[in-house]
Amino acid sequence: MSYIEFKNLNFSYEGFREEALKNFNFEINKGEFVVLIGKSGCGKSTVTRLLNGTIPSFFKGKLSGEVVIDGENARNINNYELANKVGSIFQNPRTQFFNIDTDSELAFGLENRGEDADRINERIDEVTAMLKLEALRNRDIFELSGGEMQKIAFASIYAMSPDIYVLDEPSSNLDEGGIEDLRKNLSLVKKEGKTVVVAEHRLYYLMDLADRFVFMEEGTVKAIYTADELRIKKDSELDEMGLRSAEYVYLKEEPLEFNSNEDAKDTEGLSLVNLTTLRSKRVISSNINLNMKPGEIYGIMGPNGIGKTTLLRCIAGLHKEYKGEILVDGKSMKSADMRKRSYLVMQDVNYQLFGESVESECRLGLRNVTDSSVKDALEKTGLETFAARHPNTLSGGQKQRLSVAVSMVSNRDIITFDEPTSGLDRCNMKRIVTIMKELAAAGKYLIVVSHDNEFLNSCCDILIQLQGHGHNSVTV
Repeated sequence: MSYIEFKNLNFSYEGFREEALKNFNFEINKGEFVVLIGKSGCGKSTVTRLLNGTIPSFFKGKLSGEVVIDGENARNINNYELANKVGSIFQNPRTQFFNIDTDSELAFGLENRGEDADRINERIDEVTAMLKLEALRNRDIFELSGGEMQKIAFASIYAMSPDIYVLDEPSSNLDEGGIEDLRKNLSLVKKEGKTVVVAEHRLYYLMDLADRFVFMEEGTVKAIYTADELRIKKDSELDEMGLRSAEYVYLKEEPLEFNSNEDAKDTEGLSLVNLTTLRSKRVISSNINLNMKPGEIYGIMGPNGIGKTTLLRCIAGLHKEYKGEILVDGKSMKSADMRKRSYLVMQDVNYQLFGESVESECRLGLRNVTDSSVKDALEKTGLETFAARHPNTLSGGQKQRLSVAVSMVSNRDIITFDEPTSGLDRCNMKRIVTIMKELAAAGKYLIVVSHDNEFLNSCCDILIQLQGHGHNSVTV
């Protein structure tokens, strides 16, 4: 008998007629590593929510069929018992934290299970050593990068040693080093005989781990592939299926090397001059010198936690703790000036969506917005059919595209993007590339932070490596 069984499942979220899952049937063996793949909105996240019990306990809707885990109907398993058996790592780890420091978060699940205090401390030390988390111990969670948060989320689940691991887009906010760490962690739990279910767009790091890739389409299982079968798919086939590359994608060109002797001040364009970013008086990145011209797309690269997001927030006028200058056409700009001229598409777009509907979000707080500009933005981002939906009911990828739509309607001349392809399938990644190129052609300044080589190759004219506390200077 299979370890996990999805039997004749149908599910539609509360308030929506369309079904997220339609007659979904699938079985998973104990110790098997399964990857759910397919276009955004195909039902991958819904499957993970059924498995970890957040449907129907948190996400309400109309549900029929059964999820059977080790011979028992999941609906008959108490939430606390299911939490011991199924450990979940969400796409946005911030949404699963209950504490403000990392040590307390690592201990949280064990404390709720009633473990002895000495055993909890012992287990946390074991997990720290096994996952190499020494640098993340006793840290403020809200000062961690997205990738560091994901590592803490994984470690907090690993500490509880569940039989089943469920991960939803775990690599979406990770740099290459973080993805390699994640791959090693997943390899570790696979060797331990755990059952692993991953919903993912990035595939390359899972090719040697997965036993099966389950291709979903419109809420049902369309096909099942091995890694070898996916590797031989042509680009045209991947385009049609909405799948990212099955192999690691190398950058077409190396990022620019910095020369700290260059003078970045220019009378034309957007200039960063001897910019040093700080957080709580602690230096994040120093001596950033960069000249940018309108109509070019600049890609900022670098490992998690080096200060890429802080740099974008400075340019957008949202982070005031910095030294040095930001100039536009030779004129020194204050943070208030930059806020008027800039729009930031955040990495976690939940922080910037406030409207009662997708359409109203495109108008919120903006002046002189026309019906045609909203219609055009929603059509280009593929959200026109969701105009009346509340933003909170959208998937992570749809929310990401909504924020991009708002950036288009805002008509600001400086637009910055922080990991705009996190949670996006191949089709929507290409959609965002097209939008960015159109904005650049219209004479906008475009600056994007990303770890996504496939995306960077497709859209960026100039790649720049941020070097953290070291010297960062380049003239373009």
